[in-house]
Amino acid sequence: MKPSEAFRPVTRRSAPHRGRRTVTAARSGSMGEDILLARHGDQIIRLRQDTRTGQTVATLSDGSSDAAPNHLDGGASHLSPLDRTSRQLAAFASDHHAASRRELRFLARLSVAWLLISAVGLGAMVWFAATFMDPQDLQALMTGYLGYPPR
Repeated sequence: MKPSEAFRPVTRRSAPHRGRRTVTAARSGSMGEDILLARHGDQIIRLRQDTRTGQTVATLSDGSSDAAPNHLDGGASHLSPLDRTSRQLAAFASDHHAASRRELRFLARLSVAWLLISAVGLGAMVWFAATFMDPQDLQALMTGYLGYPPR
């Protein structure tokens, strides 16, 4: 054995993967492309990016088109808080959120009932104080001394 061959590191050669793409070798597309490919597959003729709306638009083989958002939030991140709130209120008022409206009605009825119970309780306490309390005790209650001598 020659001295140059004795100290040479052993390298392994692996056969290249033919026909497969690794995660790093796959092209990086947008999330909208992935959604549209999952929806329509081979029916897609052309894909284009609509940067104004943040969507990917696909033209299908039957002549129709479909769009999918490029972000998880559907593009709502570009809205101001006021616009986002107004959209949520509009969606809340629509027929799509019937369960939420039912819950809101229940909470409104519960709030009105609690308000009425509180008003009746406060009225009963005022009536009890006016009817059964001595005027001097009532005066002390209103001034806040309640048994403590004035300073």
